[in-house]
Amino acid sequence: MYLLMCGLLPWAGAKTIWTLGGNALRVAGDDWQRTSIVDASGPAKATAAAGIDVTVLAAMVGIFLLLGLLYVWGQVFPRWTLFLSGRRVPRLLPLIPAWLTGIPLTMYGVFLTIAAPLMAVGVLPKIKPSLPFTSSSGITWFVELGGLAFGGLGIGLVVAARSYAARTRPVCASASASATAMKRPG
Repeated sequence: MYLLMCGLLPWAGAKTIWTLGGNALRVAGDDWQRTSIVDASGPAKATAAAGIDVTVLAAMVGIFLLLGLLYVWGQVFPRWTLFLSGRRVPRLLPLIPAWLTGIPLTMYGVFLTIAAPLMAVGVLPKIKPSLPFTSSSGITWFVELGGLAFGGLGIGLVVAARSYAARTRPVCASASASATAMKRPG
């Protein structure tokens, strides 16, 4: 799982560098800020002003969900959830968002991961650069990084959701009792 989450690092790193005004993948941070903030909503502008890209923030929420599916605090509310502390997490509360985001992210990420090398070698047409991108290779690399990020997070969510579903599956009391009775030497 952790290896899949590492796919987010290059993508989130490039977006964070741009948001902070730095240059990466032949994209100037000033150009990125100018073009991305113009069309942004109020919350996106506010997070960008703080040096945080809203899509990177969304990816962090995805990682939080993924970790909740993997660890005990995803089954029982931890102490820092004041009024819910110690109570059981409803089974579908993490599973529904994990399935609804994990499957589309996986499909999108796999598509981008396959498309970028095909663009690089000319099988698919290259994307023509437009600001903030100044070269086709920069766009191709960003597509590949996005594919690794989205695909990794999506696959991680799907696998973790499957594991969580298996670990939290309700057991019928009568089936459990009959299984126990069958195991006893008689």
